Amino acid sequence: MSSTRKPEAGKVAALPRSRLHLQFLLDNGAEPDVVLYRDAFMREPVEASYPGRAVDLGRESLPGRSLTSVLATRRANAAYYRSVAALLQPLGIERLILFLEGEPLERFLMALPEIRTVELWEDGLSHYTDLTSPLWYAARGAVQAAVGFYPRDILHRRIDRSTVVVRDRFERRNLVLNSPTMPGKQRDALLFVGSPLVEDGIIRHTRFLTAMRQVAAASPIAVRYLPHPRENLTRLRADLTGISNVEIEPNAGGLMEHAGRFGYRAYAAAISTGLLDLGRSDQSVYVPQMFGCTRMARALRQWPANPVRLAEDEDALRRFLVAIQS
Repeated sequence: MSSTRKPEAGKVAALPRSRLHLQFLLDNGAEPDVVLYRDAFMREPVEASYPGRAVDLGRESLPGRSLTSVLATRRANAAYYRSVAALLQPLGIERLILFLEGEPLERFLMALPEIRTVELWEDGLSHYTDLTSPLWYAARGAVQAAVGFYPRDILHRRIDRSTVVVRDRFERRNLVLNSPTMPGKQRDALLFVGSPLVEDGIIRHTRFLTAMRQVAAASPIAVRYLPHPRENLTRLRADLTGISNVEIEPNAGGLMEHAGRFGYRAYAAAISTGLLDLGRSDQSVYVPQMFGCTRMARALRQWPANPVRLAEDEDALRRFLVAIQS
């Protein structure tokens, strides 16, 4: 099913939540009539890529600590969903391109009576495999429901994919993502792509420190750490300054922009969609088990289409890096 515009098929809207999602739209020739965005940081890239088509949906509210605040937030969120429906109704949208299936806003949009067709496009690793426990999603959903987020199936991570058109790179192979441009400069170093594991409460700070020391010890080449946008840079600088083999890289433009300027001997991450996006699988390795992310390691091992190898410990990472140097 094509996602380019066909006037007779009704208007098409897309809701990219990240620059990666926006790049998927561009690389696959999507021409949505309307490009929705929820967060302020997406306004500029959406306007640059699809001038004149951006529609700001805003976002749900979160409460303070008091019961009064919770009740007020529930009312505000009910009003928010009504305002979204009123905003979209006159636009004539019949088809939706979504990237996230477990979020209340996306599920609310899917349920609008004017929507006839939904396409679910890959949003990265979580599209293919559950990296965190279903209990985590259920607990998160229960909290969201309590403060008035759209409640349909809010305790569940997945939608019924038989009701939508699914597009992805590695299983259905009906989606593409262009590799970054060839880098202008090569570095004899390991680029470690950061993940907000500490910030999201998935691992403890002490475990992160231990793992990064192990990564540095395993690497016969310098380690350049590229932070995730949601990682705390103050914490990172304090953590990594004491590890002699590790240096933090500036990350103003994101991984793909960085990879277009610099090429590396090897690429690693505890867990990151970025290793899929680079298209440099022969040089890449996941190391979730070194960070104590056993469930994530198991999920990656059990995903048949995973193009990136796993190293279970410091010795396995060292062997990979030594082999890639030869």
